[in-house]
Amino acid sequence: MNRQIKILLIVFILCLVAVGANLFYIQIIDAGKLQSNAYNKRHLVEEYAIQRGDILTKDSQRLAYSEDTGEVYRWQRAYPYGPLFADITGYDSWKYGRTGLESTYNDQLLGKASAMSFRSLGDMLLGSEKRGDSIVLTVDSRLQKAAADALGNRKGAVVALDPSTGGILAMVTSPTFDPNTTVPTKGRDTSAAWAALNADPNQPLFNRPTSGLYPPGSSFKTVVAAAALDLGVVTPASVYNCAGKLLVHGYPIYDFNKKTHGSITFAQALVVSCNITFAQVGLQLGGPALVDYAERFGFNSAIPFDLPTEASKILNATAMASDPVQLATASFGQGQDLATPLQMAMVAATVANKGKMMRPYLVSEVQDYNAKIVEQFKPKQLSTIIKEDTAQTLTDMMVKVVEDGTGTAAQIDGISVAGKTGTAEVAGAEPHAWFTCFAPSDQPALAIAVIVENGGEGGVTAAPIARKVMQKAREIGLL
Repeated sequence: MNRQIKILLIVFILCLVAVGANLFYIQIIDAGKLQSNAYNKRHLVEEYAIQRGDILTKDSQRLAYSEDTGEVYRWQRAYPYGPLFADITGYDSWKYGRTGLESTYNDQLLGKASAMSFRSLGDMLLGSEKRGDSIVLTVDSRLQKAAADALGNRKGAVVALDPSTGGILAMVTSPTFDPNTTVPTKGRDTSAAWAALNADPNQPLFNRPTSGLYPPGSSFKTVVAAAALDLGVVTPASVYNCAGKLLVHGYPIYDFNKKTHGSITFAQALVVSCNITFAQVGLQLGGPALVDYAERFGFNSAIPFDLPTEASKILNATAMASDPVQLATASFGQGQDLATPLQMAMVAATVANKGKMMRPYLVSEVQDYNAKIVEQFKPKQLSTIIKEDTAQTLTDMMVKVVEDGTGTAAQIDGISVAGKTGTAEVAGAEPHAWFTCFAPSDQPALAIAVIVENGGEGGVTAAPIARKVMQKAREIGLL
């Protein structure tokens, strides 16, 4: 009998140890995973009990704030500008999750960042309701609206930034969506609207500036020109022959609309955007050199940024070196070249900034609820891409593109604009229209990339959009 009692006692002890070990694992080891589990309603209730901080523009406009709904998920987001900043702010929703800056700066907006731990402790001791911190953007609401109005209902994107700092001044995607759709509250069922957004073939939830990959067309000639000038392969006065057709290993290459330019200098080739000349220059450069410079500019790597980015693409050096046709077509932005609008804005900004590439960023500072600055984000140089004299030579050539070439639709009275058009051919569809530029050319304060999907010629469709953005920048004192 005593033996049976001892066995039973051992069994009970083992069960107790197992229960204790399980509780220890759940409460201590796996606590973080449980806390962040999307199905953990308690975690959501705790988060939405916090008055989330505001998202503010450079010019003090409130893009996102929290409203007290009195419901289980108490503090809900409101986006007073609707779709205008959706690609930047993203959304914060207890039902659909978080995207954009709402996701990237979630800890700051909830007041959980390490810099605020003492204040948070003070709030707790004093019994105060917890409030998050606000983030202040580099974006100007007036320029954002001008870019959105200029792009209109056309599919595409506009990115504008300060080339000397990397601060994003405007970033627009089209089509887009109203982030208020993601915030269901009592009496407002947004399920049907949310389902429609996800089913829309035009992809309004897709962030084209950072994730849209497009053949860059002739806007990529800026990269090729930078490489060729920097390595001394060409000078602006180097002469080429454009006979209207170039055979590369039996493959015919033509200019857009099969134009013939005859004897032409390298500088003139950029002005008229001669594919045949740039194919010849690319073959002179060689695959490894072209890929090296493209990767210096950021291709084949995700751009470090406040939002997720897709890496712009170019074939690797080995593949390019072994295939002259790919090398020739890549040299005027076709073949397998793909670029995001943010990437091409950074290319223009790097030339504008004397060859130095700055890290792009959207948030300049974090403020507590008393508007005290608790964290600041300073401009950061990523690297020097090309020599300063190369950047100046290329700038002079790009100015001629706008003065006398394919980019005349971007001209602004009293301001010298340096630019490059792109008309990227797409199989079975109208070309994508590109334009990249910066201004003023002698003291650049603004760099821009515009793409209009299937918009035709870049100089006809995209350049006027950039001009409208520059005109607004001058009007508000940014240019």
